[in-house]
Amino acid sequence: MRKRLRRSMPIFVRSASSQRIPRRPLMHSPLAEAQVRKSSEAALIGVDWGTSNLRVMRIGHDGSILDVRTDSRGAVRLSREEFREVLADVAGDWISESIRVLVCGMAGARGRWRETGYRSCPAGLADLAPMAISDSATEIAIVPGVAWYRGSHLLDVMRGEETQVFGVPEDMLAGVVVTPGSHSKWIRCEDDRICSFRTFMTGELFAAIRSSTVLGEEMGDGGADNAAFEAGVRLGLTDRALTATIFGVRTQRLSGLLPATSTADYLSGLLIGAEIAAQDHDREEPITLVGPPPLNARYEGALEIAGFTQVQGIDANTATARGLWRIHEAHR
Repeated sequence: MRKRLRRSMPIFVRSASSQRIPRRPLMHSPLAEAQVRKSSEAALIGVDWGTSNLRVMRIGHDGSILDVRTDSRGAVRLSREEFREVLADVAGDWISESIRVLVCGMAGARGRWRETGYRSCPAGLADLAPMAISDSATEIAIVPGVAWYRGSHLLDVMRGEETQVFGVPEDMLAGVVVTPGSHSKWIRCEDDRICSFRTFMTGELFAAIRSSTVLGEEMGDGGADNAAFEAGVRLGLTDRALTATIFGVRTQRLSGLLPATSTADYLSGLLIGAEIAAQDHDREEPITLVGPPPLNARYEGALEIAGFTQVQGIDANTATARGLWRIHEAHR
């Protein structure tokens, strides 16, 4: 078995959702330093347009975040004609003829701002040439997604995660990159290219169960009961009958074994455990988590329970900004 990776990055902040998780290094997020940077340092405007949210960043010449603005007008809510107006509303004062606007995520999906298609695996930086949107005043371009085919059969697709992958430092871009979230992806990388990947609807399934099923009654936000989370992880790792174990959330609550305030943590553990169980063949590989630090920490704890020993975490916003910068530099 390979030795645990050595890391020199700053340390994860302990949270209520990760009480038994060892302190792990995490790449420092520059958001706290945003206000001390000067506008002249911006190399480009980076836009991460997700399904439900928008994040616009001023990105420096080293790929760092100088400033950031967020908005709830995600791509799924907008018609093709509304994207430019929303971008101008959120960050119009940042945009000028002299600076490029580079967009990743769902703005490039079918029926959205401008469909950019997908680049086939294996895909590297050179394959992600952004598609320009003609504009009289500014240069705006959208990064394409990545698709995994087996022969002529389309197996999986991603939009936005490809940018995060190439925001991972080059010396860490080997093994498997995991992007936890609504659609968690396990992405195999070799020779600085995305070679294959698999998507799990873990976060979206959790939200749907919590908001739209009988199991969600009295279910809180979660994050406070790490013991319940770990119990869910262990069951999710060992019992492959996922829909049956999910219903067990209700039976355990009715029997008094699981307090209502712990059900969200238990369900989260079940779903994450089942996801990791499906990727058990990656146990000996280096794993790089690219997500919000609290979610990275939760996944890291679950991976440790599953026997994964080479795990490191990077803040998703940091990776997205650096990935946009690297794509910008590769296709200027």
